[in-house]
Amino acid sequence: MRGLARAGKRASEMAFNAGGGAVNWFPGHMAAASRAIRDRLKLADLVLEVRDARIPLSSANEDLQPVLASKRRILALNKKDLANPNIMNRWLHHFESCKQDCISINAHSTSSVSQLLGLVEFKLKEAISKEPTLLVMVVGVPNVGKSALINSIHRIVTSRFPVQDKNKRATVGPLPGVTQDIAGYKISSQPSIYVLDTPGVLVPSIPDMETGLKLALTGAVKDSVVGEERIAKYLLSLLNIRKTPLHWERLVYRREQFNEEAFNSNEKDYRDSPRRRRRPNNSDALYVQDMVMEVQRTLCSTFMDFADNTEDENELESLIDSQLVALRKVFRIPHKPFDETHGPASKKLLTLFRSGKLGPFILDDLPDNQ
Repeated sequence: MRGLARAGKRASEMAFNAGGGAVNWFPGHMAAASRAIRDRLKLADLVLEVRDARIPLSSANEDLQPVLASKRRILALNKKDLANPNIMNRWLHHFESCKQDCISINAHSTSSVSQLLGLVEFKLKEAISKEPTLLVMVVGVPNVGKSALINSIHRIVTSRFPVQDKNKRATVGPLPGVTQDIAGYKISSQPSIYVLDTPGVLVPSIPDMETGLKLALTGAVKDSVVGEERIAKYLLSLLNIRKTPLHWERLVYRREQFNEEAFNSNEKDYRDSPRRRRRPNNSDALYVQDMVMEVQRTLCSTFMDFADNTEDENELESLIDSQLVALRKVFRIPHKPFDETHGPASKKLLTLFRSGKLGPFILDDLPDNQ
């Protein structure tokens, strides 16, 4: 694990030094929100701390941990559909060994959120007999899916209690920081249980570059704060250091074999089908699948052609630059004279990663004892 940790640190230093200027991680509205959250935490009977399953440690708000440690708490590792399931199980075991209730969830899955609700009710069992009204507080850094989770909870609970107002839902958006106020939502009548949604808040000072870049890569920090090219270079450095393109080589080969067999089995029908005749567009599932395969093939071929040492920062940076140039062609981005930037290619690569198209990942390394 120490080798991976050193590799991650090296990747973050290389990407951060690639340019883009100083980074202000802590927007002004977060200071006031952070104070409001601390005040309300005192009243909470249970805290749901939502983290990103791809960064189970880096997505923790360290400033709140001392307060959270004294509360009933459940860690909800959201976006499990984007995380490597084998490594996810090891993380769950890690938190269990730390005597911390933890569950991996997909906030858009009814069965997944229902499991979480069962754990919430179990944790509140003792408090229910003592208090007529209970407060569950949802906290987490920006864009980990707090509002999506609350919407799913509200939808599930509304089906149980049809008399409740179906229109009161938290706002969900693709950008971090959509929820900037603290609002309450009633999810049960007997006893009365309220869920408080809170805005995502980062710590005033990100502890290190690697944590900051992981937060940016997973969308907790707006791309404009760090720079899309800088984030994409960090992603590519991680993929290269972990030798992920070599794994993709086998996947691409298997997909190509499958596609060829499917084509040959009914060549005429496939060639003449409306789906094949139609010019593909960016939302076409087959087009996206082919694009992903081409991206993986390109990153694999550039990695395998690279004869130098990825341990050397300058050589690694050279590899990444060549990969971004190659991705321009894959994404069909026209070349502009004297333009050496990779903004459009970086944006498209990040979109594929964040949507899980490049595969499931967990970026944080397990502690050494795991």
